[in-house]
Amino acid sequence: MGQKSNSPCKHCQSLNQTTFGGEFALHFRGSEGLNKPIVWVFQDVSVCLDCGYAQFAVAEGELEVLRNESAG
Repeated sequence: MGQKSNSPCKHCQSLNQTTFGGEFALHFRGSEGLNKPIVWVFQDVSVCLDCGYAQFAVAEGELEVLRNESAG
């Protein structure tokens, strides 16, 4: 099981949140996205066990790839 969080859910204010390890494949939408790289993010994700709201932060290296590919 994941680690309990002490901060309230930003969506429903519940304290019933747990942090899990996550891996996400971020990709760009549309047919033009097929020519852009998939950006892999390995980050903890906080999940509200009451409403399902989830959040995570993208590390600077991966964020830079997203910025560059979005501009181009």
